[in-house]
Amino acid sequence: MTYFRKLKSAGLLLCFVCSLTIFLGSCEQKSYEPNLNAAPGGGTVSTYKAYTLSSTDGKNIYGRVVFYKYNPSVTLVQVGLYNTTAGASYTSSVYQGKITESTATVLKPLDSISGATGEFSSNKYFTISEAGFYDKLNAYNANVKIMAGTTLVASGNIGANAAPVAQQ
Repeated sequence: MTYFRKLKSAGLLLCFVCSLTIFLGSCEQKSYEPNLNAAPGGGTVSTYKAYTLSSTDGKNIYGRVVFYKYNPSVTLVQVGLYNTTAGASYTSSVYQGKITESTATVLKPLDSISGATGEFSSNKYFTISEAGFYDKLNAYNANVKIMAGTTLVASGNIGANAAPVAQQ
């Protein structure tokens, strides 16, 4: 009698598992198309000022630094360099004054730049969270320097010291 009870219980369990599998497998799953629209307030950042970064050593490392107005209190910074060395890391900062003044006063340390990509290592943009920074950029007495260790490899005046090469 015990043998038949076990067989009956196993049969019921098997029927239950099969029914559950058929039920779950037969449910239609709707395939949704991706939503490619930006959320309110999101999307493309279109107000920017770009400045040239010129090579300062024989390695011909050059590029651009671009300042984007994200909102009144946030400015995004993007750097793009050419001829960087894969495996190398470059430091970048905004310094006080013109390049020719050779000041060592760092106003804004930026992120490191990857030699493999010529862009910031950790994010596409560096964020400056300072109200009105972008709006005051034209009067900003500064320059951007890119360093490989202690060697200056690229630099460019910004703000009051240079006209943007591109802006919108």
